[in-house]
Amino acid sequence: MVATAAILGTTQAPASAAPVPGTVNQCNYIQDGGGNEIACDVTITNYLDLDTGLSRSDITVRTCEGAVGELVCTTIPVSFPTATTVVDQCNNSANGGGSIATCNVSVENVIVGDATTSPATVNQCNGSGAEGPEPTLNCTPVSSTTSAAITQCNASVNGGGAARRVTCTVDSSTVSAALPVTIRQCNDSVNGGGSTLTCTASLTHRILPAGTVTPTPSPTPSATPPAVTPSATPPAVTPSATPPAVTPSATPPAVEAGQTPTPSANPLIPIAGGGGGGAGYGTDLAETGTELAETGTDALPVFLIAAGALLIGGILLTVMLVRRRSTQL
Repeated sequence: MVATAAILGTTQAPASAAPVPGTVNQCNYIQDGGGNEIACDVTITNYLDLDTGLSRSDITVRTCEGAVGELVCTTIPVSFPTATTVVDQCNNSANGGGSIATCNVSVENVIVGDATTSPATVNQCNGSGAEGPEPTLNCTPVSSTTSAAITQCNASVNGGGAARRVTCTVDSSTVSAALPVTIRQCNDSVNGGGSTLTCTASLTHRILPAGTVTPTPSPTPSATPPAVTPSATPPAVTPSATPPAVTPSATPPAVEAGQTPTPSANPLIPIAGGGGGGAGYGTDLAETGTELAETGTDALPVFLIAAGALLIGGILLTVMLVRRRSTQL
């Protein structure tokens, strides 16, 4: 499972969806019912050139879900030709007794040009940690700000449990009007006795002089052709056969006598008929479900089957003719 549909509604659904341009939306409305665990992370680097107006983002999302202590994880790296400005994760999830949620967001904006920053506003740990022994909150800071850049850990972990069961932190963060970003996570979640919540958020900026060239994603390296073992004696060529043209830059791999050559597969190219993997991307040709044409079939069993079929058909035809003749008489 590389990508799934976005999480909507209140029904159980896969934790992760491949990010769409501008937004990361994952781990919302999942794993309710008690005794469940989620662990979700988002790391984003945005690039923006104010002179050209061009932007892009490099993203890595990681989602884990399952029963407590039995997490199944998926990691998806992806790049977009536009900046990602909204992160929405771990909201309305893992509601039920004895559940655990651990979620983290880290966003860095790299802005080329004349831009300024200011401290990020925070709305965190409000209406959370009701009941149970004090202190129930371990939040830095505890802050209530309307329309904040970072909103997390509100209305969560109510119902009793251990002390300091709400641990939420916003690292030193900044905002910029040149590239506004909002983070919303860990709200209305893990409400149930004996549950715990741990969430962190970070939003930072690097301002570079105009004209600075930012790094671009490295292309996937091409496959190195296999080494060729030189043959001691060149193979004989039938005079009537014209040897195929050979491209000077490509050298075919050596094939030992008696073996059937096996075509190589580029791991970045989908292989049709892939077994059990959706799009069929794979590096192991044996697992793709693709079959090679068979050669050297023994013809004797075919002739025996054909002869037997003809014999049986002739007997049936003779019986039918005899029965028809008897009926006429």
